[in-house]
Amino acid sequence: MHTAPRQVHVRVPATTANLGSGFDILGLALQLYNVFTMTITSNPGWRVSLPPGARLPSDERNLVFRAARALFTRVGVTPPGLHLSLSMHIPLARGLGSSSSAIVGGLLAANQLTGHTVERATLLSMAVALEGHPDNVTPALIGGLTLSYTVEAQHRYVTLPFPNDLTLVVAIPNFELSTAQARAVLPAQVDRANAIFNCSRTALFVHALYSRQYALLATAMDDRLHQPYRAALIPGMTAAIAAGYAAGACGVALSGAGPTLLAIAETAPNAVAHALRKAFAQHGVTCSTRLLHADTTGAVAWETTPT
Repeated sequence: MHTAPRQVHVRVPATTANLGSGFDILGLALQLYNVFTMTITSNPGWRVSLPPGARLPSDERNLVFRAARALFTRVGVTPPGLHLSLSMHIPLARGLGSSSSAIVGGLLAANQLTGHTVERATLLSMAVALEGHPDNVTPALIGGLTLSYTVEAQHRYVTLPFPNDLTLVVAIPNFELSTAQARAVLPAQVDRANAIFNCSRTALFVHALYSRQYALLATAMDDRLHQPYRAALIPGMTAAIAAGYAAGACGVALSGAGPTLLAIAETAPNAVAHALRKAFAQHGVTCSTRLLHADTTGAVAWETTPT
């Protein structure tokens, strides 16, 4: 194992998954980031310095450490001690990929500390195994808009162009919704007509972005596989989606498992943000909004000498 450097920093973007119809398939990296700093120490034990108010495990149960341990185990390395500090800007349990950022951050940090022994494709397959589904971890690692698929149980992806003239408005309600809870309300089987409906919309979404026919996005981001079931968990969701369109959004959908909503705006993103906040407020939900753009770099790591 390399003795220097002993400290790495990893910046991982937030992600929005599904984009309406592309359930468990499409994911997009956003210019909103968590930064993880991991230091090998001579003191035994793995410890975390948490930001004020963060309700996260501060020992080896921390998800960043669990991901790092998976990589250390794979390459046969056991650091004597580890210290992790977090700079967190991705809200927890809101549908913006906070768990994916932790998994990718832990894997990338450990890989950097052990001399880049694991290639990126393997890092991605490890991340998918830890997360359970590929739609968030793939853009978190790779950047941009990704379409995930499997071939004989092997995870594959392609990167699709996402026009930089589109603003991504995220409306983040002030309550958490776990992915497990949001998945529990989904039916085990779906109607064939609904499956066909979503297949056509996902294909249309890709075409709309390629051809920059943004007027097609409203139809392309319609969904029958997950959003109708999750609406019961998110007060004001249906009204906020309608309000976003009324304010001029090209497309509006649940971000990942929610409760955050994602609106794609070509013009007047501030008006869209205001409409989303107002609609949620009318249903007793306070939310904050952010105007973001797509991240095209994905996760990046760099090394420093610890002070």
